[in-house]
Amino acid sequence: MKKRFVSKALSLLLVLMLLVSGCGTETSQRESTDAKESTAETVGETEDKSPNDEETIVLAGSRDPGRGTADPYFTNVNLYVWEPLIGESDDGEVEPRLATSWEMSEDGKEWTFHLKEGVVFSDGYPFNADAVLLNFDRYKKLGVVSSTFFAFDIDSVYPGLQSVDKVDDYTVKLTFENPVPTLPYTIINFGSGMFSPDCYDSETGEFKEYCVGTGPFVITDHVPDESLTLGRNERYYGDPAKAESIQIRVIPDHETRVAALRSGEIMGVYDNNAILPQSAKELEAEGGFTASAKISANIQYLNVNNRNFPFNDVRMRQAMSMIIDRETLLNSVYRGYGEITANVLSPLSVFYKEITPEYNPEKAKELASEVLNGQTPTVRLLTASTYKTDAELISSWLQELGLQVEIQVMESSAVSEALKNTDFDLSMGFKGMNNAEPETMLRGFLHSDGFMNNGFAMSGYSNEAVDGLLDQLNSTYVREDRVKLYDELQEISAKELPVIPLIAVTTLVVHSDKITGYDAMFTGVTLPETRWAD
Repeated sequence: MKKRFVSKALSLLLVLMLLVSGCGTETSQRESTDAKESTAETVGETEDKSPNDEETIVLAGSRDPGRGTADPYFTNVNLYVWEPLIGESDDGEVEPRLATSWEMSEDGKEWTFHLKEGVVFSDGYPFNADAVLLNFDRYKKLGVVSSTFFAFDIDSVYPGLQSVDKVDDYTVKLTFENPVPTLPYTIINFGSGMFSPDCYDSETGEFKEYCVGTGPFVITDHVPDESLTLGRNERYYGDPAKAESIQIRVIPDHETRVAALRSGEIMGVYDNNAILPQSAKELEAEGGFTASAKISANIQYLNVNNRNFPFNDVRMRQAMSMIIDRETLLNSVYRGYGEITANVLSPLSVFYKEITPEYNPEKAKELASEVLNGQTPTVRLLTASTYKTDAELISSWLQELGLQVEIQVMESSAVSEALKNTDFDLSMGFKGMNNAEPETMLRGFLHSDGFMNNGFAMSGYSNEAVDGLLDQLNSTYVREDRVKLYDELQEISAKELPVIPLIAVTTLVVHSDKITGYDAMFTGVTLPETRWAD
């Protein structure tokens, strides 16, 4: 009986154990299945989920887009924080911004500007004629001041300005000593930036912290040489910026920027020379990236020290221009982004004269032979690393003329210092038009006292006849007569080549397909349209 009892007890215990085990297994399996379903749902949500519209879009460029309180602009106009009275269209023509219209008096000495109504600066300060007058007071206090973007000189932008008067709350009149028939082209963008009078010191004109404007963005944070962050301006009078926040980081090295783009650390590149054409092509071929290009106001030059032998002979400069195969340079280095040119002005300018560069290697060798007379001088070609490939290709052509070219790759700042001290023979250069008035560029390159001709790009070019033509502009007030002078000066520059224009380059940017609305403009990008893709 004891055995039967024990046997029954063991059987009962075994059944209970099986039941408990079965229940446990079923529960465990159910929990496991629920967990898997939950994980699958989470993964699905992650894969399908677009970034939150409030998430900051991060871009990167090679330089700090905010240069601090002493800079007359603080930021480039391309960040859309501040706006000018007059802007520039993609075809190089003037167009309204904070001024809706303007007219010149019959004698050309008075310009009247009609202002946009219903506009306030992002700090709430009203934009009106009083604000414009205060900004002109600031211009006078600034006088001549340098900038990473464009230097400001009130006497150059507003030559002979005698008074700025308020006609009514939304009308301002400028009066000049002499006629200024092309004033709108001179004051485009950087010549007429408007800032809230509360954001700068009334005595010095320097910004107290950040610049404050009327654009679709405001500066929310700036860490010098690291990043600048923009936020949507909720007081903007027009269509609001699509992105709530955009940050532009400073990544000086090109390869590091490209790697950050590939890894998703940044969504796009920003600013001049942010990406090389070869890299843009490679990223597009990989997929997931889009390149955008637009002809810009910038020209790639071969800068020349006109004081040094053999470049002090115009025949050698002509030979150099003729031996350089610009088509090959455009297609092999720039991957077709740009246009070949022999003109110091950008094709974007409405005053640009079409001058086809001559490619003639045989004639080039003849001219060089006349100058060198059997000599094989060694010359130094300075370049930043960005233009090393250009420099190598150009040096191979120059060697066919009998020049022994030594390429010296330096930091951009070191190249600038060498140019300033005229310690160079040749250098790779890059320059854009300060405004849409061609006199600025022509005088800078061609006049004996021109700023480009005295340590910025080249050195030593002097031609009394050219100086005379440029000085004639000071007393030439009829637009058609000025255009004739512009044309003559462009023709002379293409013949005497104090500096050798090579390529009219594009604004070239690349962005991840995770964002949209990021398209190149002649200068900058369509930042207010940039947003996360759906």
